[in-house]
Amino acid sequence: MRINEQTKQENRLRILGKAAELFIAKGFEDCTTRDLALAAGLATGTLFNYFPSKETLAMTMVSEALSQGREDYQRRRTGAEDLTEDLFLFIASGLRRLRPLRPFLGPVLERSLSPFPRKTICHEGEAARLEHLATVQEIIGRHGFTEAPDYVAVTMYWSLYLGILAFWTNDESTNQEATRALIDYSIRYYVQLISGTGADTGETHAR
Repeated sequence: MRINEQTKQENRLRILGKAAELFIAKGFEDCTTRDLALAAGLATGTLFNYFPSKETLAMTMVSEALSQGREDYQRRRTGAEDLTEDLFLFIASGLRRLRPLRPFLGPVLERSLSPFPRKTICHEGEAARLEHLATVQEIIGRHGFTEAPDYVAVTMYWSLYLGILAFWTNDESTNQEATRALIDYSIRYYVQLISGTGADTGETHAR
């Protein structure tokens, strides 16, 4: 029997909601697709019609949270920020939306966003990476860089960002204040890298 689009969306949301509960309660590694299907009231085969793997399901949550973070960032920015402040606000907005997923986020990011070569690529993770970097390039362009950062600069940024994510998932400081300090230091370092002068404006690359 074919189901309508509304039922599909309801099933999808139920799967995501139940999966988040299970990942937090049991841990990402210890949850099976059978556990996830049972919690959502679906057959395992039906679950695969929505998400082909546990990693895809979890990374979908991450991707949607990061999208919400981008929307929050767009609402919160005033236009008066310098480049360092703008990038800080963007990253912090994403982490704020990821916070509910933090208890199980480490192994998800390790599998889906790892910079090391893998036999299979998580398409949701790759899409999230490209969307994130596209926003970063837009931010940099607004601050006087008329050309997109080159491969080295983009790779350096992504490495710094993954380091921030990895640190944040294990940050036990109050309100993750240590992560905020790491973001600030990392972004200032990155701005110095791409400006070539240590300045925040990017004027040496502007035309």
